[in-house]
Order: sequence, then C-alpha cells, then structure tokens
Amino acid sequence: MRHAGFRFLLPYMAPYRWHLVLGTFYALIGAAASAFSPALLGRAIDDLLAGVRLESLAGYAAGLVVLATLLAIFRYLLRMLTGHIAAGITYRMNQDLFDRVLVFDQATLQSYGVGELLSRSSNDFIYIWRFYSAGFQMSMHALFLLAIGTTLMTLSSPMLAMLVVALLFISLGVQMVLGRVLERSFDRVQQQIARMSAFVQEHVSAMRMLAAYTQEGAMTAAFQRANEAYTRSNLDFVLRSAAIAPLPGLVIRLTAALVLGIGGALVVENQISLGQYVQFIVYLGLLSAAAQQLSQAYERLQQGSAAAGRIGEVLRRRPRIVDDPDAMAHMPSGDICFEHVGVRAAGDGHWIVRDINLRVPAGTSLGIVGSTGAGKSTLLSLIGRLRDPDEGRITIGGIDIRRIRLETLRRHVVYVPQEPMLFSMTLRDNITLGLPRVPDELIHRAVHAARLTNDLAQLPQGLATVVGERGTTLSGGQKQRAAIARALVRDPAILLLDDTLSSVDTRTASEIMTELAAARAGRTVLIVSQRMAAVRDADQIIVIHDGHIVEQGDHQALLALNGRYAAMYRRELRQAEEEDADA
Repeated sequence: MRHAGFRFLLPYMAPYRWHLVLGTFYALIGAAASAFSPALLGRAIDDLLAGVRLESLAGYAAGLVVLATLLAIFRYLLRMLTGHIAAGITYRMNQDLFDRVLVFDQATLQSYGVGELLSRSSNDFIYIWRFYSAGFQMSMHALFLLAIGTTLMTLSSPMLAMLVVALLFISLGVQMVLGRVLERSFDRVQQQIARMSAFVQEHVSAMRMLAAYTQEGAMTAAFQRANEAYTRSNLDFVLRSAAIAPLPGLVIRLTAALVLGIGGALVVENQISLGQYVQFIVYLGLLSAAAQQLSQAYERLQQGSAAAGRIGEVLRRRPRIVDDPDAMAHMPSGDICFEHVGVRAAGDGHWIVRDINLRVPAGTSLGIVGSTGAGKSTLLSLIGRLRDPDEGRITIGGIDIRRIRLETLRRHVVYVPQEPMLFSMTLRDNITLGLPRVPDELIHRAVHAARLTNDLAQLPQGLATVVGERGTTLSGGQKQRAAIARALVRDPAILLLDDTLSSVDTRTASEIMTELAAARAGRTVLIVSQRMAAVRDADQIIVIHDGHIVEQGDHQALLALNGRYAAMYRRELRQAEEEDADA
C-alpha cells in the first residue's frame, strides 16, 4: 500500500515541484548552519587552549550567533513553505474526493457506507497533512544534517565517523523494515475508526426511534463492542510503534559510549585534538536529534502513505453512470418507453425487475403500485439514470437516455424520493436548492401547489426559517411537501414522485394531486405510491408484482378487472372506513 499511496500522491505534488526545490534549499541552508556550529566550537576550543586573544574568541561567538540565526530563519521558512504545500495538496485531494463521491451510483455508495467515506474524508487527510507539513520538513532537514555532519566528522576522524555512520544506517534500516508492519497496523486502526463513524452516524440519526423502542442499552453494548475493537487495534499499533521509536536513541547512546572511549583514547595519543573530541560529542547530540526526526518523519510517512492509499482507492473507482462520448446536450421531447428492461440486485444478482415493456405518452401521468419490494422505485431510478438497466433500454422521444448528457437529463427529470433530504439552511434555500435568483412568485406558486402554504404560519420566520439538519424542525409530511415544492419550482419536463405522499394525510394528498394535474401543462408525471387515492386519477396505472407488470390500465379498467389493484383499492377503502368509525 505504501507504493500505491505514493504513486497516487505524485500528480498532486507536481504543481509544487518548485516549492519542493525551494524547500530543499531552505533545508540545506538550515542544516548547514546547524552542522557547522560544532566545527566552529571545536576550533574555538583548540584556539583557546593555544592561547588565542579575546578578540578571536568574540569572533567565534559571533559566528555561532550568526549560524544559530540562520538556522532559525531557514527552519521557519521551511515550515511555512511545507505548511503551504500541505494545505494546497489536501485542499485539491479533498475537493476531488467530494466531487467523485457526488457522481457515484447508489451501489458504489452502499459498498463503502457513510462512516467509511466520512473517515476517509476527515481522519485520513489529517495524516496526509501531518506528513507534508511536519514529516517532509523534518526529514529534509535531518537528511542534510546527517550528510553534512558526517562529512565534517570524516574530515576530523574517518574512523570515528565510519563507526557513527554505520550504526546510524543499521538503525534506519531496521526502522524501514519494521515500518511496513507499522503501516499495516495503522491501516487496521483507520478501518476501525471508519466502522465506529458509521455506527455513530447511523444511530445518532435514529435517536428518536431507539428511544421509542427502549434500545439505548442494547446500542450502548453494541457501541462498546465496536469501541473495544478500535481500542485493540489502536493498542496494537501503539505497541508496534513503541518498539520502533526507541531504536534511534538506543543506537545513539551506544555510539556515544564508543565515541567517548575511542575518542578519549585518540586524544590521549594526540591523534585528535581536544576541540575535535568536543566537536564529536556535540555532533552526536545533533545526529541523535536528526535520527529521532527521521524516525518521526518515517512514522508520518507510513501513516500518510496508508491514508493516501485509502483515499486513492476511492478516487480510482470510476463512476458507473457516465456520459457517452457522443452524448446529446439537448433534451428530446416525446414518450418515455421501457423496452425489455431488466435490473439485477447488486448483491446476489437476482432480478429486481425484468422484461418491462411500457410506454408513457408525453404529458400524461402514470401511477405505479404494488407490494413492498416489487421493484416500483427501481423503475423510477432508471429514468434519471441513478442506475442503468442490466438489460434493455429506456428511451425518451425515441432516444436512448444513455445518449443524453447526465446534466441535461437530470435538469429535465426531477426525482422526489420517499425520504426527502433537507439541509441545515432556510426553507426557502432548501426549495430553491442550486437555483440562482428564483422569483418569489415562482416559489410561492410551488409552495401553494405542494400545500405548504398553511404551514408557513406555524414556522417562526416562514420561508426564512432554518429547518435544521435533515429538516429536524419539520414533520414528516412537511418535509415531503417541501421536497415536492423543490421539484415544482424547477418546472421539470418529467416529474418522478417516489411515494412522496406517504406521510401526508389523505385530504392534503388529494389536494396536491389535484394541483399537480392542473399545473401539469405537458409535464409527464410518474407516481409510485402505496395509496390508491394518490394514483386513481392517473391516465394509466400499472401493478408491479415480483418484478413484472401484471396489470395495466386506468382506474376504472383495473377495478373492472377485479385483480390485484381492485383488491388493494378495496382494502384501502375498508381501512379508511374503519379510521372514520374510530374517529
């Protein structure tokens, strides 16, 4: 995964290649200033022992101050530069990830889950940021410091320098080998975080239902199990990381002991000066810090690479629903035709619907009824290309909808799901979502048609009321009517209503259907509903059973057929009579 993560990062690094060159220069100057300080100190000590004048010592002191100042300035510049690179790269990656998720089809989104995508779009980017902002500048400075420091050490005593360098490279080699194990362990931690994110997101959104069924205790126990799994994976990562982290310090301490003994002997034998000996001791401190920085940078490298691999895996997934190369930019008009259409389930591959042949004349309405799971909603999702059929085709005006640009098709085909999504913004902004400068007259007309006008008086600020996340301040019926108003304000050529009146009372539902019929004016409307009252006035009605059309006709014709539709209609009438009697 490490190599895959780096390959994925390369295109994002390309625009910053000159920044990387400049950063390398900053790291080189800073490391050189740090590395020459011990050499200057060693020479000062030797000159002091030789009886140098006070003016010369002041010059050495000034030189150390200049080197320290250069180190501080260029380390600051390097940190600012790497922070800029990290911000730019994570911004582009985050934007690309969001754009890619928006074009995923339903099956691809379900294969990841909300929690997994939340984890990849938040936690993973933290580690990529840490690698570029801290890991990169730490590693560059440490590598130059090691290179320049060992070169200067070699000029003083090749034997001691070779000893130090050999032990340091052994330490780094062991860290790189063990780092691969650390990366796999870190990836397991990220997977557990994603599972916990999904669990929390799902159950927080269902708090009222859990409270109604007194499931708090059971969910607490389930979360505890997920939390324990995360804790175990995190402890495994910490233990593995803890085994690697002390290696640089251990090697430096062993090296210090050898330098102390061997270097002291060389001083006694007059093979090196006392200043060179002190210089080696100071270099050991610097190289110790450099080795520690490399260790930390390598850890950030492993984490950043694993995170980049996880994000790259999402970005490499190509959307299944894409434009054909010769897709049309204009929307054809005409009848909607299903020609031998079949759709398989994503999991076991069984047929949800099959061999659907149907023509919906332009400007007419079609009601679709049937038992739960019969495939009604699947038919609607095909028209807006939320998914494509596995066999057959759908045409509008004789044109296969796969030859129409997605943007064009979805601008003219508006789908209203049973569970509408409202955002934490004003009701007006939810209704006009994505539309610039919508006239008030058009908004009020759509609100009136959706029978939402009377509800505005109950809201604190009417259309300017912020409805909260997922529309929590509205009732189920109000949310569905707001979604219908959102669809109507777009004046679509084709309107798809997927059981959008399920939470609306029968009288209001009838009024909405009357408004839709009056305002249709050439609009084609397809209505999926469990309520026969919602579809009885449709120009034609089909009954779906086990993925096939088993009955077709208008309301009166289907009643005369005395089949499934008639049975569902009579059952609904009985239920309405029983409710009236109870009232």
